[in-house]
Amino acid sequence: MARYVILVKARDRPGLLASILKVLAELGVNVVIHLGYTTGSTAHLLFIVDSDLEPEEIEEPIRQSIRGDVDVAEIGPEAASLIAEFIGERPLFTSVLEPYLAPSDLLDAIIRLEKEDRIEVYRALSLDTLARIMVIADPDTVEEITSSVDQRKIVKALARLDADEATDVLQKMPESLRRKILYQLPPELRRAVARLMRYPPETAGGVMTTDIPVFGEQQTVYDALNALREHDYDVRDTIFVVDGQGVLKGLVSVDDLLSEVLTTRLGRIAVKPRITVRPDIDREEAARLMLRYGVTRLPVVDEQDRLLGAIIIEDVASILAEEAAEDIALLGATEKPKERYLRATVLELVRSRITWLLIIYLIESVTANVLAAYSSVIEKAGIIAAFIPLIMDTGGNVGSQATATMIRALALGEISEHSGRDVLLVLVKEASTAALIGLIMGGIGFGFSYAISRSVNVALAVASTLFTVVLLADLIGALLPIAARRLGIDPAVISAPLITTVVDVSVVFIYMTLAIVFVLRA
Repeated sequence: MARYVILVKARDRPGLLASILKVLAELGVNVVIHLGYTTGSTAHLLFIVDSDLEPEEIEEPIRQSIRGDVDVAEIGPEAASLIAEFIGERPLFTSVLEPYLAPSDLLDAIIRLEKEDRIEVYRALSLDTLARIMVIADPDTVEEITSSVDQRKIVKALARLDADEATDVLQKMPESLRRKILYQLPPELRRAVARLMRYPPETAGGVMTTDIPVFGEQQTVYDALNALREHDYDVRDTIFVVDGQGVLKGLVSVDDLLSEVLTTRLGRIAVKPRITVRPDIDREEAARLMLRYGVTRLPVVDEQDRLLGAIIIEDVASILAEEAAEDIALLGATEKPKERYLRATVLELVRSRITWLLIIYLIESVTANVLAAYSSVIEKAGIIAAFIPLIMDTGGNVGSQATATMIRALALGEISEHSGRDVLLVLVKEASTAALIGLIMGGIGFGFSYAISRSVNVALAVASTLFTVVLLADLIGALLPIAARRLGIDPAVISAPLITTVVDVSVVFIYMTLAIVFVLRA
C-alpha cells in the first residue's frame, strides 16, 4: 500500500469536501488527514491518503466529480512540489502536516518555498522536527535556519539529538555560532559533542556514535541487561566490554547475553571484534571495511586500543550515498556538491563547473595546435579529417569505461593500489581486454572507413589508429585512478571528461602519424 498526496484546486462551494471524501470512500482509499483553505473563490484542499491504486486511478474520478484541478503523487520527491504549493500560501499549516511526513519529505517541500515562507515554516516547526531537518539539511539551509529561528529554540532542538547527530549539525554552522550553541547545550551532551568535534566529519571519528552500551569486564550479565532496559542506546543488540583503562576487550551480542547465567562476568564471554579502526581513518574506508567483513558495529579505538565509540550499519548507507554523490560530481568534472540543487544559485553552479571546463579547454587547445601543425596532411587527403571525431569519441568512451571500472574496484576493495601484484594483474587484464576490443573496433572501423573513402590506405590508417587508441585509452583510464589513490587523491578526481580530453590529444598525434605512413607515403 502506498501513501499519496492529493492536491485539489476548485471553485469553493458547499459540499465540495464531502464530494471528494465520498469519491475516496467509494474507491476504498483511506484518508489519513485532510486540510484546506480558501483564497478568493478558490478552495485549496490537501489530502494524505493510503491506497493500493495507481495515482491516475484516484485522480480521474475526483476530477470528474468536482470539475477542478487534481494532482496526485506518491509521498517522496514527486509529492514535494504539491506540498510546497499548498503550504506556500499558508506556511503555518506545516505544523499540522509534521506528524504525517518524514523530515526528508518535509524538507524537500520547504526548499521549494520562497525565503520568507521558509523562515515562517522554520519558526513553526516542533523541536523534534526542526532537529531532524537540521541533521539532513545542507550547511546553507542550517545557516538559514539558525539565522531565522530563536537561538534558544535551536539549543532545545539540538538537546533532543544524540551526540553524534548534534555534532553533525554543529559542524554545518559558522564557527562563531557553533561555539555559542555548544556552550548552551546540557553539560553531558556538551562534553560528548566536544569529544566528537575533535574529528573532521569525513573521518570515522566524525561519524561514530558514543551512545553505545559500554561495560567493564568485571560487570555481570545482569548489569548489562538491566542497563539495556533502562537506557535507550543507539546500539541495542551488542554491548562493548572494556578493562579498567577503557581498552576494548571484546563484544557480546544481546542474544548471547540472554543465554548466559546472570552472574557471569562479561569479560569471560566477550569476543574479540573482527576489525577495529582508528578515528582518523576516512569514513568511506570504514564503511567499506564494514561491508567487506559483514559487521554491523565497528568499534573505533585510539592508539592504545581504548574504546572511543562505534560506527553503526545504519549510518553506512548515508555515508556511501554521500560519497557516491561526490564521486558522480567529480566524474562529471564538477566540484563536490555543497547543497541541494534547488538551493544553489546560478553563480554557485557556474563556480562549481567553470574550473574544470577551463582546464579541459586549455588541454583541448593542444589538439587544435596539433591539427594546425598537420594542416598540410589534411589538405592533401581531406577525407582523413572526417574520421577524427569518430576515433576521438571511441577513445574517450573506452577510457571512461576503464576509469569507472577501476574506481568501483578500488571502492569495493577488490584491488589494492599498494599491491604490486594487483597492479600487474590490472595491467595484463586491461591490456588483453583492450587488445580484443581494439581488434573488433578496428575491424569495424576498417569496413566503415573504406565504404566512405574507397581507399584501403585510409581504412588502414583508421583501423590502426582505433586499435592503438583503444589500447592506450584503456590503460590510461585504468591506471590513472590507481595512481591517484597512491598519491592520496580521490580517484573520482581523475574524471571522465579529463581522461577524454587527454585521449583526444593523443588521438590526433597517433592518427596524423599513421595517416602520413599509410596515405601520404603509400
